[in-house]
Amino acid sequence: MPALTEPVRYLHGVGPQMANRLARLGILTIRDLLYHLPSGYRDRREVTPIARLQTGVEATIAASVASLETRRRGGRRSDLVASLRDESGFLRAVWFNAAFVGERLREGNRYLFSGTVQRFRGPEFHNPDFEPEDGGERLHVARLVPRYPLTEGVSERWVRARVHDALEGLPAVEDLVPESRRAALGVPSLDRALRDIHFPARPSDAEPARRRLALEELLRLQISLQYARRRHRDRLVAPSLSAGADAMRAFVRSLPFRLTGDQLGALQAIAVDLDATTPMRRLLLGDVGSGKTVVAIAAAIRAAAAGHQAAFLAPTSILAEQHAATAERLLGASGVTHALLTAATTERERARILEGVASGEIAILLGTHALLERDLAFRALALVIVDEQHRFGVRQRVSLAERGHEGQGAHLLVLTATPIPRSLALTLYGDLDLSPLREKPPGRSPVRTEVRGGVAREVLPAILREELDRGGSAFVVYPIVEASEKSDLKAATEMAQSLSTRPDLADAGVMLVHGRMKVGERREAIARFRSGEARVLVATTVVEVGLDIPDATLIVIEHPERFGLAQLHQLRGRVGRSDRPGRCVLLVSAGLGEMARQRLDVFRRVTDGFELAEADLRLRGPGEILGTSQHGFPELKAANPLQDNDLVEAAREIGAALLAEGEEADGGANLGKWIETHFAGAERFLGSG
Repeated sequence: MPALTEPVRYLHGVGPQMANRLARLGILTIRDLLYHLPSGYRDRREVTPIARLQTGVEATIAASVASLETRRRGGRRSDLVASLRDESGFLRAVWFNAAFVGERLREGNRYLFSGTVQRFRGPEFHNPDFEPEDGGERLHVARLVPRYPLTEGVSERWVRARVHDALEGLPAVEDLVPESRRAALGVPSLDRALRDIHFPARPSDAEPARRRLALEELLRLQISLQYARRRHRDRLVAPSLSAGADAMRAFVRSLPFRLTGDQLGALQAIAVDLDATTPMRRLLLGDVGSGKTVVAIAAAIRAAAAGHQAAFLAPTSILAEQHAATAERLLGASGVTHALLTAATTERERARILEGVASGEIAILLGTHALLERDLAFRALALVIVDEQHRFGVRQRVSLAERGHEGQGAHLLVLTATPIPRSLALTLYGDLDLSPLREKPPGRSPVRTEVRGGVAREVLPAILREELDRGGSAFVVYPIVEASEKSDLKAATEMAQSLSTRPDLADAGVMLVHGRMKVGERREAIARFRSGEARVLVATTVVEVGLDIPDATLIVIEHPERFGLAQLHQLRGRVGRSDRPGRCVLLVSAGLGEMARQRLDVFRRVTDGFELAEADLRLRGPGEILGTSQHGFPELKAANPLQDNDLVEAAREIGAALLAEGEEADGGANLGKWIETHFAGAERFLGSG
């Protein structure tokens, strides 16, 4: 039997063609196959007499084959027709275009058949599964039968058989979770769980098995994250920034507003971290508008005042530009120098910035992925701030933090504007300490949310006119940029053009912003909207985060059903950022499904981002909330961090204990090799670099 890490093509019955098909399901190794978990089970345990079969109901019968006949029907198609008999009567069974099935059936022999009863000239089975009645262990009939996610050319029966083959040849599976912890959590051994999740003897066996596999997933993830923490934190020394404490306190006192209790608590934790020489690894987990940026800038001032530098990394130029504008506004009196570096920075300006960073003249550098370029050399980098962390892999978030002064490490502060439950945060950010920001700064107004029906071209102008007459300004958000023949969505470009030519909106000034615009054009559009020269900004989701325009009072979102609740919450956070009331209008079209209506109703009623995130997690899963498949996080197949909160906490504790054992086993000299031996492939969870 090949090892679990071997390609699935080495498994009996899997040739190159089927291996390619399995790859479409994400199944590359034998371990992947065993972790291709059932989506549900068919209960085929009860055997029903033929005379008691009901149309439309799935059933299992024990019957002998009275006759077999192959019938041709057009071209090369041949059906197999069988007459099945038990003590109560006869039943016709048909396998369409599958005459080869006859090779596995013999007249006079008894079999167990399972299928849904159809009505055609009387009751009959269409393409039923079957196995000999006295054939020993059964996979497809007279038991709980697993159902699997499939792709073209791959049947459930075939997957079932391959999984069974893999389990039959499964070598001894090492289980590093102590038996006492398994007992406390109510889960079986890893070996037992792999068998019970696919072929449970009873329905009650499946959930403990899922939980054990969920624990394994979470444990592998925690092992990788905590190993990253040890490598990138414990092995490096960062400069103490205690000399900047007075400057940070002075900055906080100079602010024209009071910080919330959560902000002050986060700053206190950050101050303790920055005073130490162990590199800080902290996550500011904040709701929309909770004031993460000002906390980050206060930390950057502490670094600058201590004679060091800070780098502020954002995933998009709009977000980086917004941070730069905020820094310009808040740093004016401090005298701390800063600069903005993005892909749009001119070569001449870039050369000036690189020289200023290398000399130490620039204390705070803000920017996008341009900050990751290797020719960017800091004189004394001591603090790295990464915003919207879920758009970067773990390796990316630590790559800057390893470029400290003279081989030292740098402190790392991570921000996310996606409020997520603690259990999911611990799952995705297990290498970071958490500082949640739930309070809203004073002076923020609540946002009223409403759901409106109708065609946008007919109702949108009136909604905008009403807001403009009250002295407000408005965002109009669309999911796409240009019209597509395959989509009935209204394009942002078309709507911007339509609104700008309407006489009743002639005084509004309508601007368009989307991700494909030239940087200069986009900046000009946003600047005109910010100044009030234009009072309507039609945009795609590039405005989801990073755009702080206090005078904006209305956001209209068309086709809101195309967004997740967390993303809608981010968009809603673009308004209500001053003392003027905010309004969010979800513009829906006819034909909206019941589930979509329920989701939008939840969004309408709930304003707390953390509560919404839990609802979104239940509805869509963590991968879709954070875009994990695109940004280096693992796809969790067995675990649900919201449902398995106890397993998340257990995985963190067990992972820490196992890493300590691994270090002790080899004196800490080769912990990476120990991980690869016991948790092969765990490092892929660290994300792209």
